[in-house]
Amino acid sequence: MTVRHHVAASDPHAHLVTVTSTFLAAPEPTPEPEREAGALPDPLVVFMPVWTPGSYLAREYARHVEVPRATTRDGTPLAVRKIRKNAWSIAHGGASEVSFAYELYCNDLTVRTNHLDATHLYLNGAATFCTSEHAPDEAAEVRLEVPSTFRVVTPLAERDGAFHAASFDELVDSPISAGLQHIRDVLVLGKRHRFAIWGDAANVGWDEVMRDTKLLVETEAKLFGGELPYQDYTLIWLLTPRARGGLEHCSSVTLTVPPQLFDDRKGYLDVLSLVAHEIFHAWNVKRIRPAGLTPYRYQEENYTRLLWWFEGATSYYDWRMLRTSGLATVDEYLEHLGDEIARLEDIPGRARQSVSEASFDAWIKLYRSDENTVNSTVSYYLKGEIVCALLDVDIRTRSAGTRSLDDVLRELWGSYGALGIPVPEDAMPEIFERATGISMRDVLDAWVEGRGELPIDAVFGAIGLAVRRERAPERKAKVSLGVRMRSTEGRAIVSSVLRHRAAHKAGIDAGDEIVAIGGKRLEGSRVESALAGRAPGSVVEIAYARDGQLRTASVTLEVPAVERVRLSVAETATSAQKSLLEGWLSGMPGTTKER
Repeated sequence: MTVRHHVAASDPHAHLVTVTSTFLAAPEPTPEPEREAGALPDPLVVFMPVWTPGSYLAREYARHVEVPRATTRDGTPLAVRKIRKNAWSIAHGGASEVSFAYELYCNDLTVRTNHLDATHLYLNGAATFCTSEHAPDEAAEVRLEVPSTFRVVTPLAERDGAFHAASFDELVDSPISAGLQHIRDVLVLGKRHRFAIWGDAANVGWDEVMRDTKLLVETEAKLFGGELPYQDYTLIWLLTPRARGGLEHCSSVTLTVPPQLFDDRKGYLDVLSLVAHEIFHAWNVKRIRPAGLTPYRYQEENYTRLLWWFEGATSYYDWRMLRTSGLATVDEYLEHLGDEIARLEDIPGRARQSVSEASFDAWIKLYRSDENTVNSTVSYYLKGEIVCALLDVDIRTRSAGTRSLDDVLRELWGSYGALGIPVPEDAMPEIFERATGISMRDVLDAWVEGRGELPIDAVFGAIGLAVRRERAPERKAKVSLGVRMRSTEGRAIVSSVLRHRAAHKAGIDAGDEIVAIGGKRLEGSRVESALAGRAPGSVVEIAYARDGQLRTASVTLEVPAVERVRLSVAETATSAQKSLLEGWLSGMPGTTKER
């Protein structure tokens, strides 16, 4: 069986795309007694994925499908019956060709969904195309019907006016961007890297972005042995203030970036870290792939306990690549790492869920945050990054600088990724030992499988790095309620109550509106200003509204959480420790300048 998809930008103002998928029986008959030679299975069952690789949530893409219908080659209508939330059965009486068509609502401008307006069409494969349940990995071609002013970019090969995928996996893995976009190429290690740029890009220095991307790709390739794992690469840039994010593919990436991030150095480094992160995935998760995600099962959750590595290590290495390439200074890298530690230590959920459990529960927790998320779970991106930093430092310490986490990466690539072999779910301790000659099972058990505090100070201290925790000196209030707030129409609404902190002990709940503090009505949502001048341990009366009723609570104020973590060379650092530190940082604090 093969399938031909026709995609038309039928109504940009209504954000509607018309998809027509024509299923054709193989020209050579297969000996199956239940149907005639050259005929399709009857009924023909087609389905749409419920999730896309790289974003671990059942997003129910079929909810955007409207008026599904089917016909034979001569246009005779066929009965279409929906049999599951994402699947349809088509009775056709032995036809060799069936077309299944539907309108698709496309108005969600993210890397994992679809978007259509008068200037642009972006298609994520999983959110767009159906496939046959009888031959779910058939070859496919795609023909686009878009305005003549639109330029089309996709990693799919183009022949005879159509784009071709050898399998459904490749089709899902190949986003399509068509529109009023700028297209530029840069050659990296002999391979074309195409930039397709849509949105408010006028004030962006793309020469600099392309130069720095080239350097990042070269730096990452060197880490894995010097070769790129793809023939060419496509970077789809969607510049929009609506979102920041990326989604990796085998030979492409989609990046949503707010244009204002390019305005200053901090924002620009954030953009580069996103680029480094997603390109790193070309090795780590797209080719070095966990067994739990192999093969992709598009109609159900695919469970793995290894996202702490495949996302956490990638998060660790994105900024590491900025530092190794010289795009970020040592001080900038340490500032970033300190900020990540501070974020982690302000999450009560870090003691309620291990990073391995967070990986497994991605489908029900990470992308479904609520007011209790901060108390009950931890991000495998964030904690995974810190865990991998500690693992790297610990390996360097135990081996006296002769081994590092880089050796683990190369072992994963050589023994699994380069050979197309999935990484067994329980193999990481063995892989670490094989790569470094050191048993790391003790720390992997404690830091990955355990829920205890990470020994950040001790591990960094072993290479002469001091960890200082500070509260921001510019804070008006020297006390805290232990809440996270949001402003809604000028009202101060509690979005989360941190467990075991002041507000929690006083009975204040998420969703409450703080009306007055200490007998004075709150101005807008300025809770911190209202607490200025008060001391930790003092008691203040807080008036709040819940379900339309006014209430009061006596709250014992507490010291605010640590807001900054500073990493610097310890005064007591020995020369051996400084040598390890310099090897890890590719330099020393205060000695390198930005490019």
